[in-house]
Amino acid sequence: MKISDIAERSGVPASTLRYYERLGILAARRSPNGYRDFDEGHLERLDFIASAKRLGLELPEIRHLLELADKGTCTGVKAALQPLLAEQIAAVERQLRILTELHRQLSSAQAHVDACPDSDERCRSECAFRAFAGTASGPDQG
Repeated sequence: MKISDIAERSGVPASTLRYYERLGILAARRSPNGYRDFDEGHLERLDFIASAKRLGLELPEIRHLLELADKGTCTGVKAALQPLLAEQIAAVERQLRILTELHRQLSSAQAHVDACPDSDERCRSECAFRAFAGTASGPDQG
């Protein structure tokens, strides 16, 4: 199949396919007229790449895993993938802690703003703007 066909079937733009080829993570055969020639195996490879990217893996890591899959065994891929996934899980857990704290701060600010009385007078600092005091998590954020 031509590059336009695999781009349509995979949802991966032709420019990205060419980029993957330059990186060495996708190798197409060339037909006698010089066109790239892809097959179903390339679609499986693109699915693997897309799945790995959704898990937060970077292209160099993905290339290494594909090299292992091409030349090695499932056990080798598994051994390489386990620490990468553990790192991603740890990063997500850090982000969740940060987001949980942000959620707490936003909820506190919202409760403060909700408790401020409506007034046609000029807003004073102890009202809405005060909602943001104490939400900084460090001395250089305030």
